[in-house]
Amino acid sequence: MSITKKIILWILIGATTLLIYFSAYLPYAKSRAYINAIRTAQNLRSVDEFKNVFDKVFNFYSPVGSEEVVKFLSNDVLNLISQGQAAEDVSRLLVEYIEPHFFDENVRHMITGARMYETLWSRHGRKEEYFQKSEEYYLKTYAIGPKLPPVLYGLANLYLNHGDFDKAKKLAEEILKYWPDDDRLKPLLNLPPAVTISN
Repeated sequence: MSITKKIILWILIGATTLLIYFSAYLPYAKSRAYINAIRTAQNLRSVDEFKNVFDKVFNFYSPVGSEEVVKFLSNDVLNLISQGQAAEDVSRLLVEYIEPHFFDENVRHMITGARMYETLWSRHGRKEEYFQKSEEYYLKTYAIGPKLPPVLYGLANLYLNHGDFDKAKKLAEEILKYWPDDDRLKPLLNLPPAVTISN
């Protein structure tokens, strides 16, 4: 085998090794780190301990997998606060911890952010700051996908429960343009109703 062919062969071997390392090994290692963190989290006693455990996962470099870790962890946090298993200050700190990790153009992340703050708002005194954050996330998602049912229904429901009947009515009219047979929304055209819609 000529020297040129040997060089090309070693280049191909090196490139293949790097490809496997970045596209397979690092994502696998990151997913394992996340699974181990979830197991550890079952025995944690404070938000600081929670942060220390999951910081290691977020700081673990991988070109693939970060978006998925945020999706799964944010859903876990949402489930936790939805079930009322944590006090308000703990729930808020958990939400504030995961927030900076959201991908701004990721619809799922933005919807989860909206639902987190909507849950905080409905469960903890209907504080205006929580409502505003939920609305902010819904509007960001609306800008990305204005015809997505979870966004339209979620935002309409948020406005309805907040008493913003004009905004809820406008969204109901918009939704009915896309899905004219949705009878659940027709009462909203004669607000204020005593109904709640769901997607």
